[in-house]
Amino acid sequence: MDPFLGRAAFHIGFYIAFVAGALLIFLEKGTAEYVITQFTLGIGLVYLLLVVILVQWGKKRER
Repeated sequence: MDPFLGRAAFHIGFYIAFVAGALLIFLEKGTAEYVITQFTLGIGLVYLLLVVILVQWGKKRER
């Protein structure tokens, strides 16, 4: 896997998770926006986890 591709994917996932986490501080609980932002945070964290796993798997295959 190209290191720049992994880095770009990580930055995209981090941006999504960070912005969603920051928004949760300011949104009112119980609103639709709060629930959607929680889902977005979850998706961002799962995406980050998948990127990390795929990068580590790619490093092991190159050896």
